[in-house]
Amino acid sequence: MTSSSHSNEHADLDRFLKDDSILLNSLQVEDQQRKKRRRVTILGVLIGTMAIATALLFSQSGLASVGDSIAAEGWQLWTQQKFIEAEEKFNQATAADPKSVSAWNGLGWSRMNQGKCAEALTAFQSCLKLEPNYPAALNGAGQALLENREYDDAKEYLLKAAPQANAAWYGLTRITLLQGNFEEAETWAQKVANLEPANEVNQKMLLAAKEKNLTSELRKLIEPSAETNGTAMKAWALFSSGKLAEAKTAFEKVLADDPENLSAANGFGFCLLNSGDVEKAKPYFQKCLEAEENAFGPMNGLARCLKIEGDLEGAIQLWKLMDEKIGQVNAGTVGLAETYLEQGNFKQAKTYFTRLVEANPGNREFQTRLEACEAGLKKSK
Repeated sequence: MTSSSHSNEHADLDRFLKDDSILLNSLQVEDQQRKKRRRVTILGVLIGTMAIATALLFSQSGLASVGDSIAAEGWQLWTQQKFIEAEEKFNQATAADPKSVSAWNGLGWSRMNQGKCAEALTAFQSCLKLEPNYPAALNGAGQALLENREYDDAKEYLLKAAPQANAAWYGLTRITLLQGNFEEAETWAQKVANLEPANEVNQKMLLAAKEKNLTSELRKLIEPSAETNGTAMKAWALFSSGKLAEAKTAFEKVLADDPENLSAANGFGFCLLNSGDVEKAKPYFQKCLEAEENAFGPMNGLARCLKIEGDLEGAIQLWKLMDEKIGQVNAGTVGLAETYLEQGNFKQAKTYFTRLVEANPGNREFQTRLEACEAGLKKSK
């Protein structure tokens, strides 16, 4: 999805995927209430690209319906950021079993990650007709309405989700700030800031609430812009599905309409980078980091550019910053592990690959690299 997961790396993509786990945490509680009374199977995988966080998704085990089984396939596609394919799979699941709440919830989130907020809302509401207190769907409906600037209705859903889905806290912070309800905003902003103290935008929102002053700069970061943000989300969905040329065109369109859209700038940078045009990609990542120094997606993109240019120390410095600040294995961890291995620094590489294997025990590539480090260390003795 990557979130979830928010602001402008952190405006579009990051509201639903981002490397802070605020929005994606809502998906961890997709079956939180049912979890207490039914066995579940963890489907979670690490969403790797651009330092996107880990999301744990739950589906029923045991006597699962055909719809739930198909939905499980949809969630696997979702965690791989294949949102277009995931939507198709969830559509199949709801057709096979219209009472599968997991399928309806998944359909909503796969649509959200494509910027299809109105269609996502319909799916979330179908889920809530089956289970009115379903936390992830409550949060999803609130986020969809928020993106359409229907703040009062969005707030109603998010307040219901908030006790079990801390993803809703971010939406409530945005809404209360945008409505000028600074006292309430401070309550939610403090919760969000406590969750991610290193996130610059979270700290700005807390300061705005305390000072009772929403600056035009911060408003631009947190206020939904349905047309450009929706297009950016669709561009990210194309990118995640491997449709690089189409994604590049879509990001260009967003930037033509809104040159300051940092999510689109980040996405366009990755399109250029993955096409081999490092020289043109680099300024887009730098622009994002100038606007927000802890934008980890662009930070990873810039680090990759520096490595390709031969500035290994510069790349390592950025990846170390990511690895330290995010607090869990991420793209920075991978960058460090691979770079140290390439340099023949087996001791350092082993440290990072060990962490990656511990976090992703089923990843054969990480395991193979770790074994290579251990072999290299033995040979050097």
